[in-house]
Amino acid sequence: MKLTALALLLICFVALAGFASNEDGSMVAARKARDRGDVKALQSEIGKAEKKVADTKSFEDYVRLALLQDWMCEVGESSNDQKLAKAAAEAGVATAEIAIKLNPNSSQAHQLLADLLGEQAQYEMGGGMKLGKRSTDEANKAIELDPRNADAYVTRGIIYLYTPETFGGSKEKAFEFFTKAVELDSHLDTPHKWLAMFYLEAGKGDDARRESNEARRLNPGRVFSQYVYEQASGSKK
Repeated sequence: MKLTALALLLICFVALAGFASNEDGSMVAARKARDRGDVKALQSEIGKAEKKVADTKSFEDYVRLALLQDWMCEVGESSNDQKLAKAAAEAGVATAEIAIKLNPNSSQAHQLLADLLGEQAQYEMGGGMKLGKRSTDEANKAIELDPRNADAYVTRGIIYLYTPETFGGSKEKAFEFFTKAVELDSHLDTPHKWLAMFYLEAGKGDDARRESNEARRLNPGRVFSQYVYEQASGSKK
C-alpha cells in the first residue's frame, strides 16, 4: 500500500480524549470494535446510539453518535470499504452539526466536525477545495475553545500536513501540532502515529520506527497501530 493511501486510512483516526477516561460498557465495546476493525459490532453500537439520540435529542448523545460515526470511517477504511467510510463521514458531519447547534462552545463537537469534514472531502470531487477551509476553521475553533484538547491539535496537524503550502499547509506546523498533542496527553496513541507518518514522509526511518512503536505500545490492539508500525519497520533509513 502506498504511503498516500495510508494517509487516507489514517485521516479519521482521531478519538476524543474526554471519552477515554469515562466510557460506559457500550462505548468500551464500540472502541474495541473500532480497534479490531469489526464492522458488524460497531454498526450494532451505532444503531443503539441512533435509537437513544432519537429519544433524548441531547447534546451528549449527539456527540457520542458523531464519535461512533467517526470511528466507523476508520473501520470502513481498514476493511477497504470506501462506500461504508463515505456514508459514515456524511452521517457524522450531519450529527456533529446538530451537536454544535445544541452547544456551540463544545471543543469536542467542533473537533469531530473538523475531522469528519476531512474524511468526507476524500470522496467528493474537489472535496479539498469545498470542505478544506471549513474543516480548518472548525479545528481552529476547537483549539480556541479548549487549548488543552489534544485531539484538536492532531486534527489541525493533519490539515497542515496534507494541505498544499499555497493554501496554508505547513510540514513544520504539522510537526509542532502533533508534538503539542503528545505533550497534552501522553496516553494517546494517535499523535505518535501521525508523527511516524511525518517522519516517514521526511525519509527519517529511525524516528518513524520510534514513534510507530510507541503508538503500538500505547494501543497494541488497534489494527492500524500495527499497520503503521510495519510500514515504519519497512523503512530503510
